[in-house]
Amino acid sequence: MIYNDDRPEQIRGAIWLTVLFLAIVYGVINAFVPNSDMNIAIGVLQAAAATMVVYIYGRDAWAAIRAKQPKRTDFLIVGIVLAWLSTDGQAILAVIFRLSGMPAWFVNSEIYAPIRLLSVVAAVLHISAPGAVDGVVPRKNRLAMGVGLGGAVLLVLALLWSRPDIGPLLERTRPYISDFFQTGSAAAPGASPA
Repeated sequence: MIYNDDRPEQIRGAIWLTVLFLAIVYGVINAFVPNSDMNIAIGVLQAAAATMVVYIYGRDAWAAIRAKQPKRTDFLIVGIVLAWLSTDGQAILAVIFRLSGMPAWFVNSEIYAPIRLLSVVAAVLHISAPGAVDGVVPRKNRLAMGVGLGGAVLLVLALLWSRPDIGPLLERTRPYISDFFQTGSAAAPGASPA
C-alpha cells in the first residue's frame, strides 16, 4: 500500500474491504451465537478499535491542547480523540451492562453523562475548526451548530415534558431487528430470565 496515495479509491477500498470482512465474520458467527453474545463481542471489538484510535492520536491531541498557537488541524485532532474516547467509554459500559445482567439502575447512573458528553465537545471542535482559506469558522458551521444545539434543547424539553411511551412502537419492530438467525433468545450472562 502506498501511504501518500490520496486517490479516493484508497479510501473507498479500505471502507469496502473492512465492511466486507466484518459482514462475513459477523454473519458466520451470528449463525451460531445468540445476539446477546454477539453484542458483547461487538462491544469489545468497538472498544478495542476506539482505544487504538485514542492511543494513536492521543499524543498529538495532548500536544494540541497544550499548544499556545494551535494549528487549524489541531481542532480536528482533539475532536477525533474526544469522540473516540467517548465511543470507547460507551462500548465498555455496554459490555459491563450486559455482563452484569443488565441492571436498570446502571443505565441511569451518573457515569454515562460525562462519557457521552465528550462526543458533544468533539462535535463542537469539529464544527468550529477554522476554515482552510481565511482562518475563520465558516458562517454555515456557526449557524448549523446554533440550530443543532438549539433544536436539541427544544427536543429534550419536549421529551421531558411529554414522556412519550414508545414501547408499543418498539415492540412492532421486534420481528425486523431481533435475532435474525433465531439462534436463541439467550439473555446476557448473569441476566435474570424475563
